[in-house]
Amino acid sequence: MRWIEPDVNMATEIGLNLREQDRIEVQLSHGIGGLHAVLGSYRQSRVCMAIEGDDGTPVGMTGVAGDRIWLLGTEGLTATKSHRWQLCLHGREWVEHCLEVVGCPIGNHVYAKNRQAIRWLKHLGFTVEHPEPIGPSLSLFCPFWRAR
Repeated sequence: MRWIEPDVNMATEIGLNLREQDRIEVQLSHGIGGLHAVLGSYRQSRVCMAIEGDDGTPVGMTGVAGDRIWLLGTEGLTATKSHRWQLCLHGREWVEHCLEVVGCPIGNHVYAKNRQAIRWLKHLGFTVEHPEPIGPSLSLFCPFWRAR
């Protein structure tokens, strides 16, 4: 797994192959599909990176738009033990880099039923708060944030 400079083609490939939990989350939170979510997030981010799997296939993209950190991926993002380990290892470095570049606390909302994502966010040092209804669906999402 490598973290690389993104481009619109990678954003498109990831958006067209978004993993189910990410498709559900963007639909519930923003009422949009995966391709629109990845392309919009990519275009709005002041800092952004793509993640490619061990075979060179784009498996994820992450960035910060304003003070909102995001990560959207394909099933390949966590498909292997190696990918999961590297995501945890490099994820911490990425969050530190984002905090440095942005210069203020960063955060977002995570779907309250996505326990794996909540566990990962806590591993990265984020504070995850109690769920609240957001988006057009008024589904429960947990605000999360982290400061330096």
